[in-house]
Amino acid sequence: MADKSSRSGAVLALKPASVPRVARWEDSVATVAVRGELDREALWGVDYSVGRAAAEAGRIVLDLREVSHLDCSGVPQLVARRRELLARGGDLLIAVRNPYIAKILKAAGGPDLVLLRSVEEGLVAAPAARLRALRK
Repeated sequence: MADKSSRSGAVLALKPASVPRVARWEDSVATVAVRGELDREALWGVDYSVGRAAAEAGRIVLDLREVSHLDCSGVPQLVARRRELLARGGDLLIAVRNPYIAKILKAAGGPDLVLLRSVEEGLVAAPAARLRALRK
């Protein structure tokens, strides 16, 4: 698992799924874990990491449970990345614990982002979230 620090103090970790490699891209899952403060520059790094993960896995769980601050100006990048993944048959789910961060994501991303309380919930809920998105 590689860690990458930005000038803002955010730390990114890209972790492939711990399950055996599956045959179909849309069935594989990867986790991008982030901690610290996320300004616009750090969110660019998060989006880049999610994009790298999406090359190998169709479902990405973005773990923001240890994020203490989030700049709302970068949230549209996450919405665009999720729309891109949905169009390709994948999904982007966000695990968030801090109510402050959840409110920012809801305000800036609206119904276009799926927020969860844990990474594990994201691994199990990914197919259900995809069905909900298709019904909209």
